[in-house]
Amino acid sequence: MVSSSPEPTSSSGAREAPGVSYDDVPTTRLPPPSTEQQILGERRPSGWVLQKLNGNRGPGRGVIHAVDCDEAPTGAPKLTLDQALDAAEHPGTRLCSLCSAAAELDPMLRGFEHGFGGSENHSRGTQ
Repeated sequence: MVSSSPEPTSSSGAREAPGVSYDDVPTTRLPPPSTEQQILGERRPSGWVLQKLNGNRGPGRGVIHAVDCDEAPTGAPKLTLDQALDAAEHPGTRLCSLCSAAAELDPMLRGFEHGFGGSENHSRGTQ
């Protein structure tokens, strides 16, 4: 038989579990996101990882991924920007195009002028 007495509810409408203490549950609101967070949205964790494709033996083929890429190997050490750029310059290493690694690192490897017309659009101030 189902009881007809209503369960206690919080101000949000959530039902409280009988016999559970909510004394340690924080009740303060989170601070609003900063203007930067509102404009840019959630930012991914910084860093990159190298997926070695030659059985983890010495230099060779590999793929550089953003740390939060679904294809990134678990447990791989996180690379700094300089380490990721150094690794990307090795023959046989490519940048993952499924995550942000290619979009973030490729302009730094090729130079920021690549794709923007270089000197022909006078982007370096030369006439």
